[in-house]
This record gives sequence, structure tokens and C-alpha cells, in this order.
Amino acid sequence: MMRPFVLLAALSLAVAALPASAQMRQQGRPAQEPQASKSSELTERLLLKPPAGWQEAGTARGQNALTTQLFPPGQNAERWNEMLSIQVMGDARADAREHIQRIVEASRTSCEASGPSPVTEGMSNGYPVSTLTVTCTKGRQSGLGGLVAVKAIRGVQALYVVQRIWRGEPFERNSAAPVSPEMLKEWSDFLRGVAVCDEADPQRHPCPK
Repeated sequence: MMRPFVLLAALSLAVAALPASAQMRQQGRPAQEPQASKSSELTERLLLKPPAGWQEAGTARGQNALTTQLFPPGQNAERWNEMLSIQVMGDARADAREHIQRIVEASRTSCEASGPSPVTEGMSNGYPVSTLTVTCTKGRQSGLGGLVAVKAIRGVQALYVVQRIWRGEPFERNSAAPVSPEMLKEWSDFLRGVAVCDEADPQRHPCPK
């Protein structure tokens, strides 16, 4: 069984920017120490278990964010039907629900018709969490239908956003995306397992042993 991955988002809290020490590592392996002062050392970890065989296609670095994309075997950034997107944003003001709302607004602009579900909010391992799904009947540029399931976790040190994305044949307004129940269940199980922990605060945000 594949062991869970841990995303180390090593941002400097003083400047709210992600330094070069950000990385993804496997749980149980030693992580590179962030090159930051102890007062700004990032101790939070994004915990997730990528689907078996999926490969990372690189990480894009923004002013205060990291975005990593993973694809199933035989797919890549140019040709894909499914994608896993992982974002870590070092903006202390970023709100999980507001970020999800921006995804909804973007779908309304880029799709002929979009169908967002209600936003679900709660707590996970002591952190606020927002989730939703959005359908896109047909992309205005791609001509493809789409479905995205999003989980956003507002950590103390960063905002963590994980998305499972499908694209394929367009479908009619008010129709469900043409994906299998098995895939939807796998997505649900995967996102349920996404969490954030804090190695420096095991009482409120415990990390797995």
C-alpha cells in the first residue's frame, strides 16, 4: 500500500512568502530543514495520499504560493482527463470559503453553464475546512465538460487547497457529469483523507505517527 505523502510548505511567516525549502516528502522520511529563523519556521504539514501510480508533473511557484499537479499513468499536463492539483498559499489573510467562491466565479466565466454545489464547512483536525463540487457543461475555450471537487483547509501558517479535476465530453445543462459512481466514490474517499497537522502543536493538530 502506498504510504501517505506529506507536503512541507516552508513559507516565511514574516514576509508571507514561500521560500525555496518548500517540498513534498514521504511520511517517515527526514525533511530538509527550512532556511528560516525559528520564529518563522513552518511546522504545518499537508497530509494526502496520491492515487496509485500518479506522477507529479512539476511545481509552479508564485509570489506567495506553490502549485503542484499530478496525473494518472499515461497522462500529462498537455493531454489529460484527470488531474490532482495541490496549492499551498502563504497568505495569512486568505479565507478558505472565499477561495472556493473564486473557483465558482471562474467557472461561471469560463463555462457555458456551471453548477456549483452548496459549500460545506466544518473542522478537520482543529482547522476550518470548506468543500464543494462544480460542474462545467462545456468550456468556452476547451470545448470540454468538467467536474472539480475542492477541499480548502485554513491552516495557521498557510491556506491549503486540494482539487480533483475531470474533463471530458461536454454534457447538457442540468445533467450530471458523465463520470462513474466508482470514480466519485474514490474522489470522496481521497478528499476525506486530506488533512493538515502541526508538528509543533500535537495537542490541537496532531500529526500521524
